[in-house]
Amino acid sequence: MTRRDLLKGLGTVAASSTLPLSLQAATLPKCTTGKKPLNTSNKTRVIVCGGGFGGLTTARYLKESNPALEVLLIEQNRTFVSCPYSNIWLGGVDNVSLEDLSFDYLSASIKYRYNLIHEVITDIDKKAQTVTTNNACYHYDYLVLSPGIDYDYSQLFADISIAKAVYTHYPPAMKPGSEHLRLKKAIENFQGGNFIITVPSGTYRCPPAPYERACMIAYYFKTHGIKGKVVLLDPREKPATKAKGFLESFQTLYRGYIEYIPTAEIKGIDLKTKHVNIETFQTKTLSYVPKSIAFSYANIIPPMKPAKLIDIAGLECNESGWVKLKAPGFESVTDDKIYVLGDAGGHPFPKSGHMANSCGHVVAKELGARTLGKTFDIAAHLPGNICYSMVNGTPKEGIWVSHSVSFSKNTGLKARSEAMVQRNKETGNAIASWYHGITSDML
Repeated sequence: MTRRDLLKGLGTVAASSTLPLSLQAATLPKCTTGKKPLNTSNKTRVIVCGGGFGGLTTARYLKESNPALEVLLIEQNRTFVSCPYSNIWLGGVDNVSLEDLSFDYLSASIKYRYNLIHEVITDIDKKAQTVTTNNACYHYDYLVLSPGIDYDYSQLFADISIAKAVYTHYPPAMKPGSEHLRLKKAIENFQGGNFIITVPSGTYRCPPAPYERACMIAYYFKTHGIKGKVVLLDPREKPATKAKGFLESFQTLYRGYIEYIPTAEIKGIDLKTKHVNIETFQTKTLSYVPKSIAFSYANIIPPMKPAKLIDIAGLECNESGWVKLKAPGFESVTDDKIYVLGDAGGHPFPKSGHMANSCGHVVAKELGARTLGKTFDIAAHLPGNICYSMVNGTPKEGIWVSHSVSFSKNTGLKARSEAMVQRNKETGNAIASWYHGITSDML
């Protein structure tokens, strides 16, 4: 058989994929699209969907837990860009560049011996155990979903055209890539006035991110002599995390540069006149007070929900809208061959890069043991979290919060927090070590 004949028999496999050319079609159920599933061997196959902190960690450590596994990582983006550490880059802190946030996927796949596929997932068939992409169809024995979040503008704006315009002109920059580039340019070109940042209601990715971003943008204004003010609109009575540390930083480091408005609910936006309409709750009068705030630029961060891939997979979600899992593990209640971790999961953990990385380690160990026919006490290997926030760039000063997780049959999963909210140089300097350590662990 010639190489040309072999390639014809494979169907449409993406040329950019790192799958070996020896890929063979297996005798498996047909995909719902009619494409024939592709398989490389008779090995147990685990497909990991999503190349973020959770997916990358799982793909790497699955091969360590069970070297006989065939691991496929499907990720549509061709470059990994980190959201953690990005606020420090946005603020122009010394010795932090876009290169520090950006990595290639190929090197990690080669180093850790898993197959990388740059394709877009269009369908998941739980019964046939197949994942269909824009180019091919793949059979799995186990599926790991770590797709992250999507934005839910419907909770802010009933008019979808307004939501689309807000995203285009004022993106949230809570997903990696071009949104951050747009925000960076807006900060560097800012001439003065109000720079609005909105904090999402409900559960959202990286709870301290909007508050850290406010500090870093205010730091940029302060150090570059820009007559601007960050107006931070928060639906809560106080910051969602590290409240004492952030509020103290707002008052002492950035008095005149940050205006923090709690209990602020967005009621509308006028893109032509550049005004945001809000209501704030006054505890003294127990009434809502309307207010219109002019802005020169706005970083509108809407509420969040699991990425669309969760809907494609047809997985049950909890009352808060996140994927319902079998505590204390990460199997979907819908299908025990599907694991969900990272921000899309419904466990009562903070949605952070470190937590996703920690959960990836746990899932890799549990699934590695499962595929070897061994038992794994997941309750004895629960994940943990530490989250650093930079609040000052010169000198570098930060605050942190950590979470330890416990489980009992009576109370379920619980996350206990411990925080250092007094900003200090030690924490500021530790942030870089943490970041380079965790990216090295994944990549």
